Amino acid sequence: MRGFRAMVMLLLSSMLLSGCWDRTEINDLAIVLATGVDYKDGQAQLTAQIFIPRKGSGGSESGGAGESASGVTMTRTAEGVNIAEALNRLQRKVARHMFWGHCEVIVISEEAGKKGLREYVDFFLRYPQFREHAYIFSSLDSAKDILALLDPLERSSSESLREMANMNLGTRVTLLELAQDIQGASGSAVLTRILIAPPEPNDGPNATTPSLKGLSLYKHGRYSLTVKEPVSLGVLLMLNELNNIVIPVSLEGEGGSFSILSKQITTMLKPSIVNGEWKMKIRIVASGEVVLNTTDANLTDPAKVKALKQAWLEKLKEFAGQALHMSQKEQQTDFYRFADSFRKQYPQEWKAKKDQWEAMYPGLKVEVSVKTSITGNGRSTGPQGIPEQSSD
Repeated sequence: MRGFRAMVMLLLSSMLLSGCWDRTEINDLAIVLATGVDYKDGQAQLTAQIFIPRKGSGGSESGGAGESASGVTMTRTAEGVNIAEALNRLQRKVARHMFWGHCEVIVISEEAGKKGLREYVDFFLRYPQFREHAYIFSSLDSAKDILALLDPLERSSSESLREMANMNLGTRVTLLELAQDIQGASGSAVLTRILIAPPEPNDGPNATTPSLKGLSLYKHGRYSLTVKEPVSLGVLLMLNELNNIVIPVSLEGEGGSFSILSKQITTMLKPSIVNGEWKMKIRIVASGEVVLNTTDANLTDPAKVKALKQAWLEKLKEFAGQALHMSQKEQQTDFYRFADSFRKQYPQEWKAKKDQWEAMYPGLKVEVSVKTSITGNGRSTGPQGIPEQSSD
């Protein structure tokens, strides 16, 4: 009898449970993998790259010309007076509830960047579904065209861009970091710039990949300048983000050159204020390995190794000097977050001078020191392809 009463009470209590009455089935969702922002004809333009589940559910579907490896994405675009209205209109073009929680890449065209990043960043951070850690890229081509690419290697162009960011092939900036940059003491930002690589002759116009080329610089939250090599290498060096790079280095008196693969390059900022003089000391420590030798020099000779280390040191110092000249003299903008270093190291002095920083920065004294080391000569020591001298 006691067991029967307990069962009755359990059944009655279950009637009061609400259940999952407000759930949204996954079959009712349009999962967004990437987002693009353009500005055209006076309106903000928002593009979503959407996963197509019926094509991505399995099988060994092979893509032909104009298709990606799996053909699992489509794009939809809408315009509005601002990005919020554009998103609202975009939902009307999709028969499912758009879900932005899996959006890992945001592409902002340089044309949209000229109107300022604050509106876009504010919206993406306020809208409840967007990830704070989505990677941000800038593009010369329209963001809409970038997201429409059908990468022959990856499942989507968003996956290609995410992998490139993870390999540190440029600046790796998230949505949250971009917001901190443009709201920080310097008010500047640096984004990796992407182009559309030309397709192969027998492929369709969209059967290609996004390509990284140069950096987009933002001043006061607006697009200001594009820099390419070698200045872009100096910018990455100053930002402590110069990775996976092969640098050719020549020695005086030697024909040809050495190519050095950087194993690790670390850039450290040390601000100082002495007797009212503000100064920034930059220390760069680099280690690398020789991966190509087109000279007659043999790296078993300690003198040659020492000379090569010095030549590489001068090359890195030259990169830093070019980046500093562009930043201080040409753009007069603190792209390297010197202001944040002074604010953290000298909070009281910074508080008194922060309103004058923009005028102080172009004349700020900067000292650059570099230390290099060659940790390996590859799989050989002497130059290859040169006949050895025979001994008599």
